Parts: sequence; structure tokens; C-alpha cells
Amino acid sequence: MNRTTINSSDPEILDTPMVDPPVRLEVSDDHMRNFFDAVGTRKDPICPAEDGHRSASVGHLIVIALRTGRALRWDPSKEKFIGEGAREANAHLSRRMRKPYDYSFAG
Repeated sequence: MNRTTINSSDPEILDTPMVDPPVRLEVSDDHMRNFFDAVGTRKDPICPAEDGHRSASVGHLIVIALRTGRALRWDPSKEKFIGEGAREANAHLSRRMRKPYDYSFAG
């Protein structure tokens, strides 16, 4: 069985249980409804779009690492892989779109 090692800049945090967390988050059991309500009311959704994007990115990065069979390094500010294996991994970040759609708007 493979064991994953988790590293932290503050190793103590890995063994410290959370007791009465200082931040309480809202709970939603229907994210899609929450999003549609936010669009309709122009209020913020329970999860800011940036947070949702970053959360979803983690799963995509895992899939890319599994597909390439590599340990990869991710630059979150550029949203690109860097270092060894970056070229192969970055090829998985997007795919060719059907005509007439393209990525030209992305600059």
C-alpha cells in the first residue's frame, strides 16, 4: 500500500485537532440552486467563484498527474505546470474546441 506524506510549513498543525474552529462556514446542500439564486438576486453565492474554481482545479490537477504518471509542480498564479514534465502536463489543461469556438478571447 502506498502512503502519501503530507508536509506543512508548520508541522505542528498536522497533529493539532481543530477545537471550536474560529470560522464557521455556511452550509448548502444545493449549490446549483444557490448559484441560480445568486444570479437572480445579485447577491454573492455561498462560495465565491474564485474559491469554486480553485477547489475544482485540485481534482483536475490530480487527474492530470495520474494520466501523466508524474509528480508535477503547479504555479497557481499562472495556472500552469512548471518544471519537469510541464510541457506534457500543460497539454492536458485545455483541448481543441469545435469550430467556430476557440480560445482567442483568452488573450
